[in-house]
Amino acid sequence: MNRQLLPAALLLAASAPLFTAPASLFAASNPAPHQLLATPETQAHIFGDRTEPLQLEVDFVAQMNVPTQGHLSLRWQSKSRWWSKAVMGDFQQITMQNGEKIYTAENRPAPIRIVELTRLLHFAHAPEELTVKKVKERVENGVALACLQLEWQRVKGESHEVCVNPDAREIASDQWQSTPDEQRRELFSDYVDFRGYRFPRKLQLEVNGSRVLLATVESLKAAPLDESLLVPPDGAIERRQCADMVRAKPLKTPQPAYPRSDSQSRLMGDTSVAMTILADGSVTGIRLIGAATHSMDDATLATLKTWKFKPAMCNSQPIVSDVRVIVSFRLHE
Repeated sequence: MNRQLLPAALLLAASAPLFTAPASLFAASNPAPHQLLATPETQAHIFGDRTEPLQLEVDFVAQMNVPTQGHLSLRWQSKSRWWSKAVMGDFQQITMQNGEKIYTAENRPAPIRIVELTRLLHFAHAPEELTVKKVKERVENGVALACLQLEWQRVKGESHEVCVNPDAREIASDQWQSTPDEQRRELFSDYVDFRGYRFPRKLQLEVNGSRVLLATVESLKAAPLDESLLVPPDGAIERRQCADMVRAKPLKTPQPAYPRSDSQSRLMGDTSVAMTILADGSVTGIRLIGAATHSMDDATLATLKTWKFKPAMCNSQPIVSDVRVIVSFRLHE
C-alpha cells in the first residue's frame, strides 16, 4: 500500500493578548439554564465600561520547561483605555490600548502562557455566543454544581462544559477539547467581593490533567489610570480594532514537508503556532503553542516563515493582526 503524507494547515483567526471585554458569553436557548450562567457572568464582569477604573496585580506560576514565576499588572479604565505589563523570567511585555489603537512592546514573542493568563482573567467572556444543550448535576469537593454542556453557535464541533455553583452564583470551571489530543480545563475559586462584583482570587489552567498555569490575584482595587502610561514605548507594534475589520487572507502558504524519520516510524501529530501578520503581509513573532515531534515542529516553524498574506484591513487600511495555525501530520493508507 502507498501511504500519503498529509501535513494539512488549518488557519484560525486569533486575537492578540488584549484585555478587551467582548460580547456576552451565553445564548438564552433555555431561560433556566441561561440564568444559571448569566448571573455569574454578570457578577464577574469587572472589565467593562460600567466599572470604575481599577488596578489588578496578579502573581502566577507557569509550567514551561520548568516552573517559572511571573507577575502581571493591569491598569483599567475602560475596554478602550487600559495598560498592562507582564513579566515572566527574562520575558517582558507592555501592552496598552487608547481608543482603537493597541500597542505592544516585548523583548521577544510572548510565551503561550502569557496569552493563556489573559484568557483566564477573562474567564466569564467569549467572542461568540454559546447555546446550552444539557445540564447535569455533580458534586466536587463537597460542593453541588450544575454543569452545562454548551456548543458554539458559529463554530461547529467545539463544545464546552461550564460548571457553576448555583448557590454562590460562581463559575467553578470551564472544560473543552482544544485539539483531538488536548483537553483543557480552567478552574476558578476563592471569590472575593469588589464593588458589587465577584471575582476569583485563584485561577488555574490544566492541560490533559496537568496544571500548567496557576494565577493568584494579590490585589484588586479601585484606582485611576495614569495618562502617562498610554504613551507608546519605543519599538511598540501598533494594532487597531474597528467594527468593519477584514481578516488577513493567505496568499502564499506552502505546506511543510512530512519529516522522513517520522513517516517511517508512522508518527503523527499536530503542531500549533501563533504568529503576527504585519501590514505588508509578511510574518513575524512566530511561536510554538502546541507541540508534535521536534522534527514536525521544526519543519512547521521553518515553513511558516515563508508564508505571505493579504493583510487585515481596517477602514481600507492594512493593519497588523494575529493568527493561529494548526498543522496536522497524518499518514493515510
